[in-house]
Amino acid sequence: MAVVLKAHVVKSELYTNIKGKNYAHVEGWQFAGGLLGLYPKVTKVISLSNDKEIKWFAKVNVVDKKNKEVVSTGYALCSNKEQNRKGFDEYAILSMAQTRAIGKAYRNILGWVMKLSGYESTPAEEMNGREESLTDNQRYIKATQMIDACKSVDQLKKWKEKFTVNVKGQKKIYGENYDNLIKRIDDRLKKSK
Repeated sequence: MAVVLKAHVVKSELYTNIKGKNYAHVEGWQFAGGLLGLYPKVTKVISLSNDKEIKWFAKVNVVDKKNKEVVSTGYALCSNKEQNRKGFDEYAILSMAQTRAIGKAYRNILGWVMKLSGYESTPAEEMNGREESLTDNQRYIKATQMIDACKSVDQLKKWKEKFTVNVKGQKKIYGENYDNLIKRIDDRLKKSK
């Protein structure tokens, strides 16, 4: 299983190198769980927000597909006060709380398998500085997921503004994928009309 897991994580670029150590993304943890018939179920989300902070709590159970038993539980928080979350919309903060809880729930039961595969036993989403360590392609994939998750024209316009306020800086972050991101937003905006 560790060999299959490592091959999939490498092929799909589902890991980030942080300070010389490799951390699998939550999608890698989900793949590991899927190999064993384990799936995540979000059981609770609670807003802990106030006028100064957007903050969400999430609880996730990992359930065995065969007998429907809960085999692990993970809890997580996400806040727009975090260094890499400033300026994020509420839906993105809620989404990351759930993502972190999924990773933690899998980590509690499959950390040893991930370690056997050559990755750290902590999901990448729990590590500080993750965004700075992503490759241009990984940043592009993450940005396209956020763009595709937009449910309104206003959200799409906010993303376009984010990418066009400092074009030089954004091109440095996304490399050759920058123009594709702008085109993706423009295409979504045209379809929304």
